[in-house]
Amino acid sequence: MKNSYAVKNTVSSLLVEFIAVISGIILPRFFTETYGSSVNGLVSSIGNFITYLGLVEAGVSAAATVELYKPLANNDHDRINEILSSAKGFYYRSGLAFLFFDALLIIGYPLIVKNEIADASFVRMMILVLSISGIVDYFVLGKYRVLLVADQKTYLIAIAQCVGTVVTLISSLILIKLEVSSVIVKAVTGIVYILRTLYLVWKCRKMYGYLDFSRPYSSSAFPQRRSALFHQVVGMICNNTDIALLTVMIQSGALFEVSVYSAYNLVAANLTTLFNSISKGVSATFGSILAKDDETSLQNSFNLFELMYFILLFIVYTCMGVFLYSFIVLYTQDYDDAALYPRIALVVIFTACGIVQNIRIPGMTVQIAAGHFKQTQGAALIEAVLNLGVSIALIRPLGIRGVLIGTLTAYLFRSTYVIIYNANHFLHRTLFRTTIRFVVNLLLCGAMTTFGVLMIAPMIHSWLTWIACAVPFFIGVSMVFVIVNYLIDAKSVKGCFQYARRLIRK
Repeated sequence: MKNSYAVKNTVSSLLVEFIAVISGIILPRFFTETYGSSVNGLVSSIGNFITYLGLVEAGVSAAATVELYKPLANNDHDRINEILSSAKGFYYRSGLAFLFFDALLIIGYPLIVKNEIADASFVRMMILVLSISGIVDYFVLGKYRVLLVADQKTYLIAIAQCVGTVVTLISSLILIKLEVSSVIVKAVTGIVYILRTLYLVWKCRKMYGYLDFSRPYSSSAFPQRRSALFHQVVGMICNNTDIALLTVMIQSGALFEVSVYSAYNLVAANLTTLFNSISKGVSATFGSILAKDDETSLQNSFNLFELMYFILLFIVYTCMGVFLYSFIVLYTQDYDDAALYPRIALVVIFTACGIVQNIRIPGMTVQIAAGHFKQTQGAALIEAVLNLGVSIALIRPLGIRGVLIGTLTAYLFRSTYVIIYNANHFLHRTLFRTTIRFVVNLLLCGAMTTFGVLMIAPMIHSWLTWIACAVPFFIGVSMVFVIVNYLIDAKSVKGCFQYARRLIRK
């Protein structure tokens, strides 16, 4: 493994997510308290639909990243410029499509929410300001981001994002305190995104003096693009369909239910992004190992990565299962409709969804690094069908619980598939080891969560007691998971500690 890049990328990604979590917790609370649950639900719903518009990117990012691994390793500047020039062309066309569909959203979306927010001009302005980052992505940033990701320099993106998030948070809180229009508050995010983009463009131009985006555009430059797009569509359906369904299919109070969903998803989505960031930090490294066809290195690296990942995953979701309910109670206590937010069932299902969704990430990291998009399309399609089918069937009788059960069903199928596929195609004879790790840690998670809910959660009545209970519980749970995994696989746990010591020395 190229340790220096992997560590820089992973640590910087974790720092980004830590800052994003802090911002994501603080900002929505003050925003909702000042502007109300309906406006907060509106922002979440619009953001969800704009995420769907991201499908016009058409899989260029993933496909171009895979294509860049080899020429970057060989310092083939001509080939790098050919790929990036083609990426620029694809992004430009995608940007035009984004603008077209965004215009349709501006025209049509106010009609969907007119019963809850009658001011159509306000809704349209909110859509416009929330679209700024997407427009900048397609017409400016996309091609540079692809290069940095493929060259294992995502830490540069992370630095810009860290600074941008802090500036956005401070600026937004000041504007909220002044009670300016919520549209202006959200416009700050777009303005800061533009400044971040200018920094990254300058940095890339300085680091890669040979860049030339004027090479001939090739529509066949990325043979995996359509397959990558297919996975992108499926991922969009599975990860972003809940809010869209709640907005469209709930007949009354849809935006309020979206606001409730968003309060829980505030924690759940940030944790998923955290684990995805870990994956992004090492994805290019696995791509380099696969390009060299070094199976021994792949086996050893994946073994340590999977073990460390599993331990962290179950520690985090054990804590989530214990403390999410009290977090929601405290977080929403100043809302006018605070009593309607805390729901035990949502805590259980959100926690289960998080575990089942993210358990696949080690395997997905290798699959993406290997460029296995077309080979896994069938499973991705089944996941999307399960998600939509079960969610639509259950949303009317069960509301938020219905869409979450649909999501959980789809995640359960796909994660099982990914683990089996990985063992059959890349990491032979690892299925039993992965299964044992999962089962043991899941049982331990269930036991520790039950203990925490019965013995610790009832003591929480304020933010001070929440922190006083959460910190020692996290430390204790971490020790238990490490000890139990050491008893099961002492050699691998020792390998993780030795790897960590080497990194600390460096």
